[in-house]
Amino acid sequence: MAEHTYSEILRRCQDAEMILIGIGEKFQYNWDILEQNERYREIESEIRETGQEETYHWIIPFLQKMALEEYPDQQLTEAYRNLGKLVKDKNYFIISTVIDDCIYQYDFQEERIVTPCGGFRKMQCDGNCNDRLLDFDEEVYKKVKSYFNRNEILEELQEPICEQCGKKKRFNQLGTENYAEKGYLQQWERYTKWLQGTVNKKICVIELGVGMELPTVIRWPFEKIIYYNQKSFLYRIHPSLYQLGEKIGGRGNGIKENPVSFLVNGFVK
Repeated sequence: MAEHTYSEILRRCQDAEMILIGIGEKFQYNWDILEQNERYREIESEIRETGQEETYHWIIPFLQKMALEEYPDQQLTEAYRNLGKLVKDKNYFIISTVIDDCIYQYDFQEERIVTPCGGFRKMQCDGNCNDRLLDFDEEVYKKVKSYFNRNEILEELQEPICEQCGKKKRFNQLGTENYAEKGYLQQWERYTKWLQGTVNKKICVIELGVGMELPTVIRWPFEKIIYYNQKSFLYRIHPSLYQLGEKIGGRGNGIKENPVSFLVNGFVK
């Protein structure tokens, strides 16, 4: 990507009254880091050999959380740091549909973030008892990590159970049975109020890796903002789905590039 594109986005953000960031599936933790780990592959094999893959599948999300904490994605880390420099001291909001929670590891203000698909910070039960969230089960996590380090055996691990209804505990993530939306609704309300303040304001909108998995959450609403706000401008950065809708009216730039690489390679110096 030409250097002038980086400087153009930086200039437009500096000039904007508000900045809206959308983060999608192409801007997430590189799960190959975990899958290429020798011990993780051993565990996958061990679970298959039991013939009870459904029984032990609950272990995998705990290992994913472990990877996020202990095996950082250096490229993604640098990309987030550069993004932080871009919005520093600006009136911004970030909506992210990825569930890796990586955005919470950096210096963004949590009250300016909404993650409607959930993540690894809270749990819920399959019964979704009164749409309530449960604290992360540290004891189970310690045992899973101990198993990863060969200090426990697979058969000793016990899946966490909801103390109230007796159903299985899961991470509060979209796709979980009876997904508890309570985990993000308060922040979603803040986000919608923030959006109301963008009317007739000079706003720079940036999509990072937002595809068509959940287009009604970021992609289409962002296009609607551009359509109605004549002072807005959209940068859509995606390796394949970078095209802009006709209704944007020239107030946008589709950039065909991996968004993580784009940030790392000089978005913010």
